[in-house]
Amino acid sequence: MALADECKELNLESVIGFNGEVPGGLQYTSCGGYVFYPLGSIIVVRNISTGKQAFLEAHTDNVSCICASKDNSYLASGQESYGTTKADVMVWDLQQTIKNCDSGVPHAGGCLVHRLKQHIGKVQAVDFSCDSKYLLTLGGQDDNDIVVWDVVGGYGICGSPAAKDSALCAKWLNNRNDRLVTSGNYHLKVWQVDVNAPKIHAMDAKMGSMQRVMQCISITADDEYAYCGTKTGEVLQFRIDRDDIQSYNDPDRIRPTMMGYTRERLSRGVKSVACVVNPATGNTNVLAGAGDGTINFVNPKLNTIAGKSTKVSGSVTSLSVSPSGMGFYAGTNLSQRYYVDFKSFNPELRGTCHYGEIYDVKFPRGCSDLFVTASSQDIRVWNCRLRQELLRIQVPNLTCNSIDMTPSGSTIVSGWSDGKIRAFYPESGKLKFVIGEAHLANVAGADGCTALCVCNDDDLSPPWRIISGGGDGRVRIWKVTNSHQSMLHSMKEHRGQVNSIVCNRDGTQAVSASADGSCIVWDTEKGLRINALFEPTIFRHVLFHPDESQYLTCGSNFKISYWDSYDGSAIRVIDGGEAEMTSLDITATGDRFASGSGDKTVKVWSYDDGLVLGIGQGHSGAIQKVAFSPDESTIVSVGTEGGIFIWGLP
Repeated sequence: MALADECKELNLESVIGFNGEVPGGLQYTSCGGYVFYPLGSIIVVRNISTGKQAFLEAHTDNVSCICASKDNSYLASGQESYGTTKADVMVWDLQQTIKNCDSGVPHAGGCLVHRLKQHIGKVQAVDFSCDSKYLLTLGGQDDNDIVVWDVVGGYGICGSPAAKDSALCAKWLNNRNDRLVTSGNYHLKVWQVDVNAPKIHAMDAKMGSMQRVMQCISITADDEYAYCGTKTGEVLQFRIDRDDIQSYNDPDRIRPTMMGYTRERLSRGVKSVACVVNPATGNTNVLAGAGDGTINFVNPKLNTIAGKSTKVSGSVTSLSVSPSGMGFYAGTNLSQRYYVDFKSFNPELRGTCHYGEIYDVKFPRGCSDLFVTASSQDIRVWNCRLRQELLRIQVPNLTCNSIDMTPSGSTIVSGWSDGKIRAFYPESGKLKFVIGEAHLANVAGADGCTALCVCNDDDLSPPWRIISGGGDGRVRIWKVTNSHQSMLHSMKEHRGQVNSIVCNRDGTQAVSASADGSCIVWDTEKGLRINALFEPTIFRHVLFHPDESQYLTCGSNFKISYWDSYDGSAIRVIDGGEAEMTSLDITATGDRFASGSGDKTVKVWSYDDGLVLGIGQGHSGAIQKVAFSPDESTIVSVGTEGGIFIWGLP
């Protein structure tokens, strides 16, 4: 891969995405002006009023936990890893991150303070002490150790196995930097920390005959009680006072004790809890978020307050109370972000994104303000300028593999994992027509309709044509009229899944790229093969140069290949990167093209020179598709982590 002398970093203008599976992943900063949340291996810090973002990028795998210090100085995050690899804990300069966010330079850097390595497999939880001097980290199931770190020095002070069984969550007390609480499978422990010794000592809470798996924890402002949410749907209340570290022979006089639990069980368990002080009475109430999307407001007597219950879409994995005390943010595992006002207790949807892998992205022809994405169970239409979702088309329990739009923009055509082609109206999302059994599904590994394109026919004056490819290797051409849809040709020459199809300007030829190592050029009028291109690779994408003199392909051999469209001979092969090349797109003038790959980078290339003009880094998973906006000012890339990245061209 050759870099041009003027190669620049692509400007990441915005990211649409949020990993709602991370417990406590959506949080306010203590100043209340910003929220932060994980997306794959990056962390997004967002200004609530302006919408500006900053990105923290140093993790090598998905972020598994996140927290900020109470004085707004630091942010800490842990990640997952594989096997016996140590999982990193990152300590970030939050003030510098906020400056980067407000100044409009999200990648300015200077934010990473420490990279800490101790835990194996996964970091389960992180939390700062009340004075921000110490950081608590808890290892995952394969590690299960608790470690206390010096934040300024970046070194470990003391540690211990967290419990005999798995510990799932951990919190420092709000007013003491020498005491913390952990809970998990059938236990709650209160720890006393002596940084001078150094020593850490645990005391188990008395629970009687109660046996519960506690998966979230929140501590009252006065440090008197801890509230834990359980997998069986209760909220448990513990008094967490205990003796200081005593000599070996001295008996325990004060032990943590369970005081009660809610009688009303929430469906699918309590996934998140948050303590809220009532300013009128001084009492502490508890927000409890459930796996079925229910959010209850529980009083000190552990009863749900009348009229203070609501429901959102997905499991409530995050609850973060606004520092102003007027409301709270709720994040769900479906990657929805809600704001709930305490007075009305009605959820207001503040942010949406895909919660799974995104398979395709397309701009309407001649329109740079909108783009469409395809993912598991839905198609979504987005405003590219405002970064907002405009329309969601849902088809439950199915995956949309590919999408395209008619030249007039009047129809969204999509290929699905059940082998059907579905067309929708882009304004309302209503179903326009369905082509049933367009391709085989769930037969011999076939994955339905895996690729399609709309021919450049006048769809306002039917008939017009759709060309589709399937996991069965078939390429089919369909005629669409106002009254019906019929198959014109069915070609079976590929022996593997069809991954990409592109049509020329006048619709007389189409090229299909397959996993069998061949690209076939088709006569769309006769349904016959004109030519074939062969390479020892799994072809992932193919496109025409705008003047139709050449084809451009990419695949699993890390290469980008130029082909002559007259005789199908290879003209040039260039190194695309350090992993499988997954997607290509080219500008209308043909002077530049973009690529996405498994090495998580977006690259902009000079077509004639084969040199890289710009590189964009930020994805935490393989990039599935890239697309230029029609005005060539923006590139949109989508990936396996469910993020939509919007890049400004240099």
